[in-house]
Order: sequence, then structure tokens, then C-alpha cells
Amino acid sequence: MRKFSSAFAFTLTFAVLSASGNTLAQAADLGGGCCADLEERIAELEMTTARKGNRKVSVTITGYVTKQIMFWDDGVEHNAYINDIGPTQATNFRITGEATIAPGWKAGYMMRIQDLTDNPMGADQNVSSIDQGLNVQMAHWYIASKDYGKLAVGRNALAAKSAAMFTDLSGTQVIANYVLFDGGAFFMRSNGVLLPVKWGDLGYCYAQQRPWGGDCDGIVMNGVRYDSPVMAGFSISASYGEDDDWEVAGRYTGTVSGFKLAFGIGYSVNTDQLTQPPPISFSKESAVFQVGGYAQHLATGLFLHAAYGEEDNNNKKTLAGFTEPDSNQWYVKGGIRRQWMSLGHTVLYGEAGTYIDQMGPIALSAGATSSEFTRWGVGAVQEIDAASMSIWLKYREHTAEVTGFAPAGIDDFRYVSTGALINF
Repeated sequence: MRKFSSAFAFTLTFAVLSASGNTLAQAADLGGGCCADLEERIAELEMTTARKGNRKVSVTITGYVTKQIMFWDDGVEHNAYINDIGPTQATNFRITGEATIAPGWKAGYMMRIQDLTDNPMGADQNVSSIDQGLNVQMAHWYIASKDYGKLAVGRNALAAKSAAMFTDLSGTQVIANYVLFDGGAFFMRSNGVLLPVKWGDLGYCYAQQRPWGGDCDGIVMNGVRYDSPVMAGFSISASYGEDDDWEVAGRYTGTVSGFKLAFGIGYSVNTDQLTQPPPISFSKESAVFQVGGYAQHLATGLFLHAAYGEEDNNNKKTLAGFTEPDSNQWYVKGGIRRQWMSLGHTVLYGEAGTYIDQMGPIALSAGATSSEFTRWGVGAVQEIDAASMSIWLKYREHTAEVTGFAPAGIDDFRYVSTGALINF
């Protein structure tokens, strides 16, 4: 038994050493087929692996995530919804990069993808939001010179986009502005009876073919945009968007005598019937003028923001044969921005805006001949610097006067929302 065990151990040891020797010999053969396949596979993986740039062009990912809880009351029904804060302001991430071509010259790119799975612009008495999935809002390249300015080509915010609205430097621009991002899709009531007309139908922008209320030229499309260098805080912009949209704008930011100031003015003409399908008129020629400003007393934190816009639709006809009305809107926000605690700045504000004769195709079909839609509200924002975060609480109320339908008047609509936005 002992002889058998010794013989078995010797045989097993010899077999293992022989196998190991063969394996080591194969591994040492760098020209062998196994390692050539391995090197080829490694090269393939390297080709498909995301990198931080290519040593010439950088890659940076930024963005923010935001959600809110919205408690609404139309006088008959009330409910609570959880959704985002609207397109263009929605949860998003941006991929940007840049490379130096020569001293003073750079080339770069930008992609912005927004999450529209909880778009509140579709929230009404029946649904909390609409799911429009992920949306590539912007994708363009640019060449920039510190002396000659910047030229961008692709899907982009054109020259006058939000020229008035973006002057708001209070830290509340995303949370509270004059666009009907939330509350606009709810149906109005008259004496408790639900109407087939929504609040946004009294804040319609024919330039964008959407019920935006304010910022009627907040257009993103394929185009070419030029921005001048900033000189003493001033810059000018011009752009062309395909088939056809022409825009010019001027902007200023700076500090003067203890005041933080911003100013924006823009003008555009849009004849593109498919800016946002479907078409709503036989032909289109919407001219939009906008102007806005901001002033903040740095010592006290008191601030004032105001914006004004008007739209001239050149008597074009809707598909139902109604004349597209010329309209205007104004908006004002005032408050205080102070750091009372170590968390970050606190912003307290009040706001009011009015949309005059912004009757959309549905309101016109319902018989409206003139309208005045007013929205006012108050709110508080707390910034948390350590988390690049803002939390808010706001209250808003809608009132309207319309000639042509609802002789009993329009019932008020009100809502409270609380939410947060965190940057990354």
C-alpha cells in the first residue's frame, strides 16, 4: 500500500510539472496566437472606452437635477403632483469640451440633454405631467477668439433667446420667471364649470407655437450664431436659424456704484411654420421684441428684475381662419438676497406678470376677442453652498378677464410648490 502511494504521488507530481512547463512555455511565446488575439481584443476595448478627452480636446460633464411637489386648487378640485420644472429649465446634463488652436483661439463643442419624462407643461386636472423622454436640446460646435468673438454652428440657443429673462441674477430665475412652465396646462373654470380652454391659451406665443406666456423668442433650433467679444460688460449677438429665423440682441452685465446690474434686449423675426410642429397657420411672420433688466444693491441685497415683451404677427391667419392677435406681456420681481446663515444665501421675493391678448388658436375658436391674464406670487429660496443646492417654497395665483366667452367670469387658480435643485 505504501509502495502504491509513493508511485501515485510521483506520477501526479510529474504530470503537474509537465503541464505547468507547457503552459509557461506557451505564455513565454509572445508571438503565439493566444496573445495576439488578446492584444487585438485589448485594442478594441480601448477604442470603445470613454475617456477624459483625447489629450487635445477636453470633456466636462455638468448639469443639475430638480423636482418639485405641486399642490393645486382650481376652486373645485385639488391635488398634489410631483414633477419637474419645465422644458429648457428641466433636469439636464451638459457635455462640453474645448481645445486651444493657437494663442487666443479655441475650438469647442456642447451637447445638452434634458429629461422631459416629468414635463409639467402637460399637467392638468387629469394628469400630473407628460412623458416626452430624453431630449437633445442643443448640440453644436464653435470657434472662439478673445479678440474677434465666437461663431457657433448647430442646434443652439439663438441670439435673442431669453435676452430679457436671463437678466435675472437673483438666484431665482430657474424657480420663478414669466414663462408658464407650471400651471399653464390646467383647464380654466367659469362658475365651477370646466371650460375647454387652458390657462396657457391666454399666454400663447405664435413665434414658438406654444403657450409659453413670456419669453416668446426662447427658441432653440439649428442655426448659426455669432457673439462679439465682451467689452466693458457689453456684447452683441446675431444669428440665423434655418427656414427662417433672424435674431439680434445686446447684453450688459457689470457693477456700478455698489449696484449689480444686468440688461438685455432682443429682436427676432420667425417665418418657420415648423418651429415646433404641428403648423397652426397658413403662413407665419412673427416678430418679437423683448427687453429686461436687473439691479441689486450689494450692501443690502435688495433687488428688482423686470421684463417686457411684445409679439407682432402681421395679421396672419390660423388654420381655422382667425387672425393671429398682436400681444404683449410684462413681468416684475422684487425682493432681497442676503446671507443670514452659514448654509448660504436666502432669497425672499414677490412677483407679478400680465399677458395681454395672447389668445391662442383654441381661445380664438372658443370666441375670445380680448384677454388679460395675470399671475402673481411670493416665494423663498434657500441656497446650500456645500451641496451646490437650492430649495424653495412658492405660491402663485392666476386670474383672468376675457371678452367673448365665459360671461360669468373665470375662476381663480392657485398652487403651492416646494422642491429642490442640485448641481453637479
